[in-house]
Amino acid sequence: MLTRTAFLALALLLLPARAGSSDLTPHDVLATVLSVVRADWDGDGLLDRAVLWQPQGGGELASLFVFSSKGTVYQLVGAAWSRLGDFEAWLESTPAGFRVVSGGLAGGERWREALVVDFAQGKPRVVGYDYRSYDPAEPAKGFVCSADFSAGKGKRNGESFAISGGAVPLDKWSFSRIPAPCKAR
Repeated sequence: MLTRTAFLALALLLLPARAGSSDLTPHDVLATVLSVVRADWDGDGLLDRAVLWQPQGGGELASLFVFSSKGTVYQLVGAAWSRLGDFEAWLESTPAGFRVVSGGLAGGERWREALVVDFAQGKPRVVGYDYRSYDPAEPAKGFVCSADFSAGKGKRNGESFAISGGAVPLDKWSFSRIPAPCKAR
């Protein structure tokens, strides 16, 4: 019986090398698989998959790999917090793609953060960002923020704000793209 890590390593070794795929090394497959979701996101009738993993010795952030059924690999290093205190990271399926979710407890504050990923012309892109926090000792300290990059708008604690730029290709995403209202704590 294969462990999840051994299965992923074997699967990666069997993937064909294609133009535009990321440069995977043997070190990349020595990882802990945190979550996997599969669906036909590019509409070709075959399953694509997203894998969230913690690289061995990879620090505090988990990496995301999206494997299309056509052999293209999309990569987002540092997709979710996964190794700080009591943090966890996982993937959730959505009708048009998936969410990359991380959450946990930092001090007394409970929080959850999510990137919303969908597909356009068969390619993954970040279309939304959500953040929620709550501190039972200081309820006024927490907040809720949601940003819809495709629609160009967001809300923080019910107050609307505008966003420019639109959806972001997955491989171009960075946490610096989080709208300012969602960063202010």
